[in-house]
Amino acid sequence: LYRYIMDNFPDAKIVTYEDPVEYILGNENDLLPPHQAEIGRDVVSFAAGLRSAVRRNPEIIGVGEIRDNETADAAVQAGNTGHYCLSTMHTKSPGETLARLLGLFPPVIRDSMAWAVLSLLQFILVQVLVRTNDGGRKAVREYIVINDELRDNLSGMPHAEWGHHIDAIIRQEKRRIRDQILEMYIRNEVDRREAILFIPPGELRS
Repeated sequence: LYRYIMDNFPDAKIVTYEDPVEYILGNENDLLPPHQAEIGRDVVSFAAGLRSAVRRNPEIIGVGEIRDNETADAAVQAGNTGHYCLSTMHTKSPGETLARLLGLFPPVIRDSMAWAVLSLLQFILVQVLVRTNDGGRKAVREYIVINDELRDNLSGMPHAEWGHHIDAIIRQEKRRIRDQILEMYIRNEVDRREAILFIPPGELRS
């Protein structure tokens, strides 16, 4: 994703905060190489990095992981000031991602922060790597685009139901990771041992 941005929007300023920095994102041909900072070496925390990033006035802020209230709050504040934030969470579905993000906020401010998140959130994607029968790996993804229509639908229900509603949409449209892996299994692209890591055995055809 960062490579795509650098190739197609070469003047976009990117800053990332990672724990640790695993890959060097830029190369010598980039007009504006991204600034990559490591937690514990360059900044004390993801939240501190986010606050520092806003002062750099980038177009894109990459946050290695949102895992506490302070980081979640800093990400929302960065979004409110017009910065596009990319981050990760360890979750199994887009609905779980949203529910876990909102759960990071203390109950006393959760309602207000939920509406702030809903107004800013653009896209949630979950990805797994599946071992295929040809010896390789394939990325399988499920996602939801948070467009105006979905925002309107979610705004009419309690935020505690938002995650369930999002996952229900993906399930109804048969776009879950397990739906896609089942199709791969039927096409003999993955074996049974790999498929049951993602699909209940009873749903697999012999």
